[in-house]
Amino acid sequence: MLLYKPSSMVSLTDVDKEILELLREGRATQSYIVDETGRSRQYIHNRLGILAAAGYLENIHAKTALYELVDDPLADEENGG
Repeated sequence: MLLYKPSSMVSLTDVDKEILELLREGRATQSYIVDETGRSRQYIHNRLGILAAAGYLENIHAKTALYELVDDPLADEENGG
């Protein structure tokens, strides 16, 4: 039995926070996130997978790699959690 949220085990990197900030503005494709962060496509792909597995975001269109925020961990940080 899990006594914690899986997302509580994710240590957010600075790039994760950049990704989450972009998704706070609305849905975004992986390509857009790559362009905005200046990071490699593979690195962003990996981080998106980790953030999705943690339950923070969801890939809502696989063909275009369109993501949306579903649980904002930055809001928790801002609220002292």
